[in-house]
Amino acid sequence: MCAHSNKITGCGVSPDKKLFATVSLDLNLKVWSAQKSTEVASLMNPSPLNCVNFDLEGQLVAVGCWDGAVRLWNWLEQKNVMTLLGHQSSVRSLSFSPCSSMLCSGCLSGEVRLWSVTAAACVGSYHAHRGSTQSLNFLQGGSLLMSAGHDSVVHVWSGGLGQTVAVLGEEKIPSLQQQKRSRHGNEDEANALCVAVASGYAAVGYHGNGIKMFNLKSGEKVWSSEDLQVSMLCLMWMEAKGTELLLSGGMDHNLRVWERQGENPENLVLMGSFGVQKGPILSLAQNSTCVASASDDFTIALWLKNTLTSKPWIDPKVMCILRGHIGGVTCLAFSPNGKELLSGGKDQALMIWKVNTSPPGLSQSISNCHGDWITGCAWTSSAVLSCSSDCKLRMWDIQTGCLLREILSSSSLNTLCCWEDHVMAGSTDGLLMVWKWESGVEIARIQAHKSHIHHCTVVFQPDLEKNVKPEDLLVASASEDGTVKLWHPLKVQHHNTLHGHSAEIQALVSKDARLPEFLTVSADRSLRSWNVTTAMETPRCQKGSVRSVCFLGTDELMVCGYDAGRLEIWHQNSVVYWKKVSDGVLHAVTGMLDDELAVGCSDCSVCIWKLERDSKKCIVGLDKVSSFKVELPVSFLFYCGSLFGVCMDGKVINMISTNDRIKEAYTWANKVRPLGVMANDNKSFWLLGQKKGILYLGLIVS
Repeated sequence: MCAHSNKITGCGVSPDKKLFATVSLDLNLKVWSAQKSTEVASLMNPSPLNCVNFDLEGQLVAVGCWDGAVRLWNWLEQKNVMTLLGHQSSVRSLSFSPCSSMLCSGCLSGEVRLWSVTAAACVGSYHAHRGSTQSLNFLQGGSLLMSAGHDSVVHVWSGGLGQTVAVLGEEKIPSLQQQKRSRHGNEDEANALCVAVASGYAAVGYHGNGIKMFNLKSGEKVWSSEDLQVSMLCLMWMEAKGTELLLSGGMDHNLRVWERQGENPENLVLMGSFGVQKGPILSLAQNSTCVASASDDFTIALWLKNTLTSKPWIDPKVMCILRGHIGGVTCLAFSPNGKELLSGGKDQALMIWKVNTSPPGLSQSISNCHGDWITGCAWTSSAVLSCSSDCKLRMWDIQTGCLLREILSSSSLNTLCCWEDHVMAGSTDGLLMVWKWESGVEIARIQAHKSHIHHCTVVFQPDLEKNVKPEDLLVASASEDGTVKLWHPLKVQHHNTLHGHSAEIQALVSKDARLPEFLTVSADRSLRSWNVTTAMETPRCQKGSVRSVCFLGTDELMVCGYDAGRLEIWHQNSVVYWKKVSDGVLHAVTGMLDDELAVGCSDCSVCIWKLERDSKKCIVGLDKVSSFKVELPVSFLFYCGSLFGVCMDGKVINMISTNDRIKEAYTWANKVRPLGVMANDNKSFWLLGQKKGILYLGLIVS
């Protein structure tokens, strides 16, 4: 049939497969019945068209135009419902997200833009390809976006905004294994309740386990409070005469001041503990002169900052107690000028206190703000915000107390923080959501954690000073899963780059957005099939080279050790588990009895790990059983009744000896260089070596 009067440039199929649409250089978008092969709609555009895509309902059709516009049509009503402007060159690709109202578009310059269809606004953009972005496709229910371009590569991106910067602490494993580990005293078991970041370090408060401090660059834990079995509910860094102090509020009703040692900035020393409130300390806030602490005893205590920083330590006296709430006070925030204090509580009320008067007093009270506890509050330039377990984020007029705007979330909100015109909130289902508070437009919905987010906060970046761009915004979130994560919430996550084609990729398609496979076709005349699981694996440059390999058990599992300290366990052709076990090179790995394996590292350590399995025998974790130190790194490890390590100087050492000391079992004389080991029987193994082109063979008996 004759469909258009000029070249057809794109075609799209509706989700129910009953319709298809075509676009052409003749300016026309046409919708066709797939069953009858008849035209059901023809829509004229002001510009030649390149591409077309149906939304999830099949009623909206998006077209990409030569003039850089993305136009959305309701083909049933045959009218243009919106025009999205922003691209500076011809739009070459489009894709609707199957899980949200997000539309993605790619243009001739390689730019990709993310659009909120409900708000008719661009929520993010990034440069994806050198040359045009030829094809876009959401996969895995919209959690991933694949882009293919003129530069012959496929990129794997997150399906929306939200880039992970760092993960602090180890994520808790499923409940079955949780019970097993608790008997061994796993130090990362406690929930992460709060986080405070300063000078490259993050202090994290845990449920029943005090405070730990992490280095942001390495992600390693560098300090923890000893013998402090107290839940830390809130943390805040303070500056005093060039010294950084950490203030903590605990479940035991006490405030504590910790000093960062100048000669050892990774250590905190307790200066003093104090308090007058008769309930757990739920929130902290500060301005230039004072600190406010909120308690579950319905009160807010004000403290002069200089009384908390005195040397030698003197127990501070409370400046003032503010009373007005009839429930526990859950959140605090000082106004930008520091003259007013906002508080929210379990009584569902917001209160504004004047703290620059003597004595400080209540200036505004807004009752019945929410249908449940208020869990977070913040100031904007012209209003105040509150969030609640009732799933609502609300904006209030400071002068009148009137509700200005309401944003409804899909789950309970536990915490919020603000930066310029953006507000971030954490929910009980692990989502970190970002809105523009002035318009209520949702910018991002990030699955930040697998469970409850207790706290989120904007991280101050002194190196950027006042030149912070939206994409530089950094947010930390603390979760019930035991981790703290740092995010660029307004950046997209780039997962991997897939190479294979040698010319422009012309199309990328998937049979089903829920399946982990897709196809690409290229000007190099090839059709390629890709697997998303493989595509999501850590790029080789981040893993380093494979340095050691061994088989476990009945040879169904293979273990690989990498340059970067990564340990992978493979079953058939897939990675079933991985863990970073060292900062150094993994020189040697070997299997042992009872699902144990030994790993030799470049830091002269040998560690024994045990596989943790769930009820279905799937590997879900690695537990460190023991570790040993040797004089030189081991090049090979072998188990035959005992664990032997072979060093590069020819020494063979018995790692597990009866007298609890590592002992030398054999030394190859004359500087023979070990090349490898091989099994002989269950009590001995062969050792292969070389010297000046001559091979040597030795038998080691356990």
